[in-house]
Amino acid sequence: MIFDAGLAGRYDTGRRLSPADIGTWMAAARPFLPGPGGAVLDLGAGTGRFGRALARATGARIVSCEPSAAMRAVCPSRPLVGGSAEALPFRGRAFDAIWASQMIHHVGDLAAFTGNVRRVLRPGGRLLLRGGFGPPDDLPFYRYFPAAWPDRTGMSSVLAAVDLPRIAHLHVEQTLAESPREFVERARSRALSNLAALDDDLFGRGIRAMERDAAEGRLPAPVVERLDLVVFGV
Repeated sequence: MIFDAGLAGRYDTGRRLSPADIGTWMAAARPFLPGPGGAVLDLGAGTGRFGRALARATGARIVSCEPSAAMRAVCPSRPLVGGSAEALPFRGRAFDAIWASQMIHHVGDLAAFTGNVRRVLRPGGRLLLRGGFGPPDDLPFYRYFPAAWPDRTGMSSVLAAVDLPRIAHLHVEQTLAESPREFVERARSRALSNLAALDDDLFGRGIRAMERDAAEGRLPAPVVERLDLVVFGV
């Protein structure tokens, strides 16, 4: 998925997290992150949603890496480096941890990715993957846009292909939307790459179904989703 200027510009609107949810993620991640004096790579940093939070939670030096020039143009994180997960532009043993949020499905060569992780992490380092690796019911959007996630079981294969020892798998709940109307508007923004890539006709059908359910009171408030934090060691 190529993040163009249009998608980058609306990314934060459709993907924002409350300070409370950011805090929940940092609390889950903190036991696997270094403290002051350490170094963390924010890989696939996007618009920098987690850079400042990682710095506050750890006191470590945070380096952000993002392959999309359009995303880098709107990302305030510094230092910010262009580069892909399969060819990380860093020296060996540069980091104590890698934070990789909702990016693993964009990696085309998982073997190259794993090799680079091993190369840039110090002994005892940690790779933290944040994403939706569980059953479809954990993702509220899936009900309306199943074609956007054609093979949910495939995510287990992706995790298995990350050839590193798995040391933890946590489930973290976050608020996707405070109200049904906000849920619909978040979907309508197509800030999620899965939705941006969906055929317009399929996307339109999903939006109309969401609007009917919102109007008829069949959506909860708030709308909560459960994502995963999977931690690998080196």
